[in-house]
Amino acid sequence: MGIIEFTEDLILNGKIKLCQPKHGYRIAIDPILLASIVELKNEQTILDVGCGVGTISLILKHMDNSQNITSIDIDPTMTELCKRNSKLNSLPLNIINEPIGINLLRNEFFDSVVTNPPFYNPENFRSSEKKFAANFETISLKSWISFCLKRLKPNGNFYIIHLPERLGHILESFGDLVGKIEISPIYSHQKEPAKRIIVKCKKASKEPLKVLPGLISHEDNNEYTDSLKSILSGNFSETDWIKIR
Repeated sequence: MGIIEFTEDLILNGKIKLCQPKHGYRIAIDPILLASIVELKNEQTILDVGCGVGTISLILKHMDNSQNITSIDIDPTMTELCKRNSKLNSLPLNIINEPIGINLLRNEFFDSVVTNPPFYNPENFRSSEKKFAANFETISLKSWISFCLKRLKPNGNFYIIHLPERLGHILESFGDLVGKIEISPIYSHQKEPAKRIIVKCKKASKEPLKVLPGLISHEDNNEYTDSLKSILSGNFSETDWIKIR
């Protein structure tokens, strides 16, 4: 991995230890929110695309150790930290350091695919080199989603968290390949525009799209809401997530 400064942090009220770079990209609440809505079925296969240090993969494996999880990322530093985190938490993952491409995992198909991709177009933003790969698209969002859907089994679930302004691009990328699309907005405060969206869909489904009420993350005093506190503590069964919508 070379020389890199990292910190060892705790998430889910100390249930998971997470080594992450001291400088550059560090996790926010997005991967925890995304992990909180993933449906876990016994011994299913899950692909985590753009895994970073493994936050989503580790959470899902912690919630149900029967999950067979493959975690991929283009950044060798991130995947080495992901490997370290896997060993540190005794949560085995299949970790791959490769760029997304037509030949990657071409003969493997998964029950669920989950992704917290880079959000920004590099033409519109500037960033430090350390944050670039984690924050900026190195391939188009359409190509990223296309890869995810190709690796998904029929009737498998796809999950993505992104910026609300990219919703049009996400839906366009789906084409007629998926259905049962559920859009969950995430608001920082009441009466403010959503800051994030989580989109869940099912491959080869014909069920209609739904926009769900979503989640408010902060009170007026900027403290976390009870709903968000519950999620960040790891209390996010499917019933709990539905209850806070």
